[in-house]
Amino acid sequence: MVWTLAGYGERLGEVGGFVFHQFPTIERLARLSEQELREAGFGYRAKYVVGTAKILQAKPGGGEKWLASLRTRELPEVIEALCTLPGVGPKVAACVALFSLDQNHAIPIDTHVWKVATQYLMPELAGKSLTPKLSVAVADAFVAKFGSYAGWAQNVLFIGQLSAQKLMVAETTIVSTKPTKRKRSGNNFKT
Repeated sequence: MVWTLAGYGERLGEVGGFVFHQFPTIERLARLSEQELREAGFGYRAKYVVGTAKILQAKPGGGEKWLASLRTRELPEVIEALCTLPGVGPKVAACVALFSLDQNHAIPIDTHVWKVATQYLMPELAGKSLTPKLSVAVADAFVAKFGSYAGWAQNVLFIGQLSAQKLMVAETTIVSTKPTKRKRSGNNFKT
């Protein structure tokens, strides 16, 4: 989906048969229709992409400025702010905080991270169900163990837990993706 979304941005060039684009601006994303994104394979996420882009456009100073301002805030405030956007819950907010907003200690908690946590950090919780309260405890445990880069440590452990089969499928999908021509309203490009 990221590769598809990038296709709406300015064309940067081609390498080895792959066409690369700059990621589209918030303004460009806001001009997309939900239907267009559904047809591109975004499913239920289409309305969230369009809705979020429009909300970001309306932020004082613009969405880029608002998002950049989150880099200087404390993690709980960042998560809370991101969760005001359509379709963004604590896990997605933590992902954005970790991968885009310099919050290196953000821990996106899902069932895979829960499995890592109960295997390596909190074995006494194995067999229990993940709850919002336990999600906080897991995040705290990662930070206690790995410090200010706990989010990245969690990511390495998460990837290590993926089965070799899942990694091979993901790698094959990425490598075997061939550029195709697609026509977009007002913007023709190859992806």
